[in-house]
Amino acid sequence: MISKYKAMWVLIAFDLPVLTQKQRRIASSFREYLKNIGFIMLQKSIYCYYACTKERSDSVEKDIKKHIPDNGHISVLFLTDRMFSMTKNYYGKLKVDISQPELFDNLL
Repeated sequence: MISKYKAMWVLIAFDLPVLTQKQRRIASSFREYLKNIGFIMLQKSIYCYYACTKERSDSVEKDIKKHIPDNGHISVLFLTDRMFSMTKNYYGKLKVDISQPELFDNLL
């Protein structure tokens, strides 16, 4: 069994410009790249990846580093499985399907 203290989660949080069509295409391409290598979307700009070992998480981070868009801000966070399992998710009173981000446009 893999230890909860040795298995890792890699979280990617990013803020990419989306003012122009080209910027939106680059941001979309980066999101697709993350999904293609096994990341799961937690929020529109926060993705996570389960890595069995610290070495695997380091390897994933090195690969991501090669694909970072020229503009924007990318943060890579590393959490043990134990730390990640303590995550709490809260949702407001308005129940919406979070897989459809366009539903949130009217809430602002």
